Amino acid sequence: MIHKILFTMLLGAALLPAITIDEILDKMEQNENPQTSRSEITQVVVGADGRESVSKLVSYSAGKGEKGIMEYVEPARIRGMKILQLNDGDDIWFYSPRTARVRKIASHQKKQSVNNSDFSYEDLSTKDRREDYACKLAGEEENSGVQCYKIEMTAKSSDKVYSKMIFWVNKVTFVATQGHFFDENGELWKKLSIKDVTKAGKYWTPQSVEMHNVQKGSTTIMKMEKIENDIELDENMFGERNLRK
Repeated sequence: MIHKILFTMLLGAALLPAITIDEILDKMEQNENPQTSRSEITQVVVGADGRESVSKLVSYSAGKGEKGIMEYVEPARIRGMKILQLNDGDDIWFYSPRTARVRKIASHQKKQSVNNSDFSYEDLSTKDRREDYACKLAGEEENSGVQCYKIEMTAKSSDKVYSKMIFWVNKVTFVATQGHFFDENGELWKKLSIKDVTKAGKYWTPQSVEMHNVQKGSTTIMKMEKIENDIELDENMFGERNLRK
C-alpha cells in the first residue's frame, strides 16, 4: 500500500504542468513594479575611449510603473533636467532647464540615448512586452552563476527599437541576470547585466545595472544608492505642468 501511495504521488508530480512563459513574465512584472517607488541613482557613462561622465538623478514611479518621472540633480549643467513617462512609457516628455522647453518624444525618437547614456527612451518603458513581442521560453540554463529561465522575445513589427531580445531570469527571484538586445539587422547591439540583487521590502532589487553597447564600445552603469518602495507620493508630480517647476 505504501509503495502504491508513493508511486501515485510521484506520478502526480510528474504530471504537474511546467511553468509557462506567461507565468514567468507575470512574476517578473509583479516584482519590478511596486505600487510606488523612489530611487536615488548615480549614473556613470564610460566611453569607448575610457573617459567617464558621472551624473546623479532621482527617480519616482506610481501606479505599478504606469507613470514615472526622473530628475537629474548633478552636475550643475544639467540640474533640473526631467523625463516624464505616462501610460507605461508609451508617452514620454523631456524638459531641459537650459532652454526651459518641454518636448514630447515621438515614437521614432525612442531609440535615442537618454542623457548620452547607453539606455534609450525605449529602455525606460514599463509596458508589457507581450503586446509588441512574441515571447517564448527557450529553455533553462545557468547564467551569472544561477539557474535561469531563458526567454526570447521577437518583435511583431519592424518599427520596434529592438528586433529581438533575450533574457536570462533567475528561477528563484524572477529578476533577470542578463539581457541581449539585437538591432533591426539581427546583430547584437547591447548587453544588459543586472548585479547585486537584494531584497528591498517585498521586492528583489538590483543595486547595479549595466548596459554595454557592443557596437559602440561604451558602457553605462546605474548604481542604486537608495530605494524606497510602496511609499506615499504626490500624484501631481506626474504631470506635464510639473516639469517646469
